[in-house]
Amino acid sequence: MSDVRLICAMVPVLLLLASAVGTWWVLRQERRRPSSYARHGVPVHLGDAPSQEQWRQMSANARKAADTAVSGPAESARGRE
Repeated sequence: MSDVRLICAMVPVLLLLASAVGTWWVLRQERRRPSSYARHGVPVHLGDAPSQEQWRQMSANARKAADTAVSGPAESARGRE
């Protein structure tokens, strides 16, 4: 009976230990090779973005075209990695 209690007591301890080691490993890998796009250091030229006043005066189609023109190079740069 005492062996069963010992095993039941060790399960939470082992789970905590495994999660601590896993967290350490993930953070270590993230520092070595960041998965965040912004942290890769790849410069992305977003073009000449319109000012807020210009944005307010633009039609919906012009806003969509401006969004596409700005996000297009950024998304294609992301795909090259």
